Amino acid sequence: MSTNFQIEVKKSNGDLHISTSGDFDGSSAWELVNLLDDKYDGKGRVVIDTHNLREMCPFGCSTFRCRLNQSRLPSNRLSFKGAKGYEIAPEGCSVFVSTKKHDCRCSGNCANCPCSEKKQQN
Repeated sequence: MSTNFQIEVKKSNGDLHISTSGDFDGSSAWELVNLLDDKYDGKGRVVIDTHNLREMCPFGCSTFRCRLNQSRLPSNRLSFKGAKGYEIAPEGCSVFVSTKKHDCRCSGNCANCPCSEKKQQN
């Protein structure tokens, strides 16, 4: 397993919420699949948050997709949050990517905007 890969699990309203962080390699994929096999009780949905994943190893992504297809978790009950979900989501799963919202409803490019991305980089 990647030494910096971590998983947090929370159950809420019958759904399983999983937060992942660190690098996603083959060992990390196996750890996540095994956790799903242990924690998913066949009811509700599973939501995996990928926002805090960093390096995505192609072998890890492939391992997760292939191994998960053999598990008892139907893909229509599995959702991913974050753009990195596209890299690991098996066919039939949902991936939700939120866009950054600006309080002033601008695009973040205004010269005097307090939420300007240019100002945040300085």
